[in-house]
Amino acid sequence: MKKTLILLSCALFAFPFCKSSKITDAPKPPETYGAVAEQPIVSTMTIPVSISVDDLVRSLNTKFSNQALFEDYSFTDNGNDGLMMNAWKSQDITLFLSGNTIKYRVPLKIWLKKELLLGAAAEAEGDLALSFKTTFSILPDWSLSTQTEVEYHEWISRPVLKTGLGNISVETVANLALNRSKKTLAKTLDQVVSQQISLKPFVQEAWTAIQEPILFDTAYQMWVKTTPIGIAMTPLSTLNNVIKAKIAVECHNDVQFGAKPLFRENANVPPLRQITDAPDEFIIRVATDVPYPEAEAIAKGMMVGQVFESGKKKVKVEDIQLWGNNEKIVVNTKLSGSFNGNIYFMGKPAFDPVKNQIDVKDLDFHVDTKNFLHRSAAWIFQGAIRKQMAAAMAFPMDENIKSMKSAIQETLNYYEIQPGVVLQGTLDSVSVENVRLTPTSIRVNLFSKGKVNVDVKGL
Repeated sequence: MKKTLILLSCALFAFPFCKSSKITDAPKPPETYGAVAEQPIVSTMTIPVSISVDDLVRSLNTKFSNQALFEDYSFTDNGNDGLMMNAWKSQDITLFLSGNTIKYRVPLKIWLKKELLLGAAAEAEGDLALSFKTTFSILPDWSLSTQTEVEYHEWISRPVLKTGLGNISVETVANLALNRSKKTLAKTLDQVVSQQISLKPFVQEAWTAIQEPILFDTAYQMWVKTTPIGIAMTPLSTLNNVIKAKIAVECHNDVQFGAKPLFRENANVPPLRQITDAPDEFIIRVATDVPYPEAEAIAKGMMVGQVFESGKKKVKVEDIQLWGNNEKIVVNTKLSGSFNGNIYFMGKPAFDPVKNQIDVKDLDFHVDTKNFLHRSAAWIFQGAIRKQMAAAMAFPMDENIKSMKSAIQETLNYYEIQPGVVLQGTLDSVSVENVRLTPTSIRVNLFSKGKVNVDVKGL
């Protein structure tokens, strides 16, 4: 009986301590992630256009190597003029550039056949050079518009009719025939030149190619999908025997993580808009993550094992776990000692540009934790645990941003989207836009600014 009373007395004496050591958790904030509607950024990709005049000249000479520029085998056409005439290239065409005008000299061999009296006819040959001027522009449907006219002609060897009565100069007759044929000659050159300078196939190829998702960072499996929304072009100009222009493709850039994203192609190239100059600023919203396990490891390194006292009561931090609750981060803190259980802090992550790190602003006890502790362990408020926890919620971003910048620049050094279409550029700056929470990480959205060219073989 005496032994039973002693045991009962011990049990009653220990009851308050048994009660205080019971594991009790504050109400747990739910894990939720709201949808984020980010405004699309309009960016510009530049496609340089460079047409070699030497290539154009070679093409023209090849095209006309065995082709007559003018043919007239009738005595009765052109107002019954009694004259036949053929003209074909006798030497290589030479070409000069001036603004948006091409001037070229075409040496020709002329064959004439003149109808004489009583059904007789006589033939003549001569050599001359024609000077053409072509003004060119690009139409809204991306076709080339040319306006060619003959400026003048000069005889190298004048045509002479050979008859039984002697040689008869027919330069005057030949000049009349040439004047009547100028429009035909100009039209022929317009057709050939416009065929040689065709931008639409190359623009279509580039427009389609840049929509292919690009793997910007293999570590994060970060894909950038470019969606073109508009296109414009600077006026054609000439420099160092080259016809130049810039095509500016306005686009939206979207970032996705994980497997290569599927996409629906924006297939149709819009009509051309003319602009005076092409902006070369390429802006892309990319991201770098601090995964929750990594952030937890940093916080644990500063907090786990620390003891906080208030009078005779004390608690020890045993573990920390993080997750998101819309815009705020939840810090689940497991305590042991005078209070055994989980309490919850909440605050909003933000980037500190001075320290180049993520801090958690206004970190405080969750409202349900406050209510719970006021009833069961209000003394915890009097300790330094909240202040210490706020100091522990600091996640350096130096290496993350450097790594991201390096990965993007490596991709921009040379990225072949498809054979004949190469993306190249430079990354000038990276700045932080905002911080948000995902189901797996604290994500820092970055603005990356630079210059990007898309080189298309043939342009």
